[in-house]
Amino acid sequence: MDKLIALIKQRYVGQFMTIAVTGSVSVGKSTFAETISKALGIQVKVISTDHFLMSNQTLIAQDLFGQKGFPQTYDLESLEQVIKAFKQGEKSVEIPIYTQENSDIDPNNQQIIERPDILIIEGVVALRLKQTDFKIYLEADLEDIKWWYLSRTLAMTAQAKDNKSSWRYQYTTMPIGELADLTMKTWDETNQVNLDNYILPSKQYADVVVYLDKNHDVEDIKIKD
Repeated sequence: MDKLIALIKQRYVGQFMTIAVTGSVSVGKSTFAETISKALGIQVKVISTDHFLMSNQTLIAQDLFGQKGFPQTYDLESLEQVIKAFKQGEKSVEIPIYTQENSDIDPNNQQIIERPDILIIEGVVALRLKQTDFKIYLEADLEDIKWWYLSRTLAMTAQAKDNKSSWRYQYTTMPIGELADLTMKTWDETNQVNLDNYILPSKQYADVVVYLDKNHDVEDIKIKD
């Protein structure tokens, strides 16, 4: 990790910089991005591409809800405009808010993002953005990723047992075996397809590929020449 932080600091020349972090669903993008943010020692802001998902209402109207998370379900143009505004010197911008509780865009609120020294954008479509200055792809063994996905889903569902407003609440009384089967069916029909068809192909644009072990620790870092 020290090598990666040193490389980013070398690339940062005192002007606004953007870093894109991508990889499979559940590979640990948000945690990795926050780790980088804390290690850099300058003003860094992390935002998720999830804030630029189309609303569920829009996805349903366009018959895209079953593909949620695929590139065509994001408003990447609006995210590009955020990057452009900061590059042109804007001090702050407003962006939508995606809530995990509702698994949807909040129709009534937005969030204000102050211009940082470095903006880290993490998400499954992050490497598709044209204006980012440094691109990182996270890679791990597929079986580890699938286990992380299952574990996270079961844990988040258990946490929703007293929260009737959460979309996960409907699954909290499901026998764990059935929930596990449903979770992995979702993986096979959606997340694996997204990984194979969209996320993995974006790896070619990465400046750095970071390999994670089964404990989510950095195992190796390969820098593209």
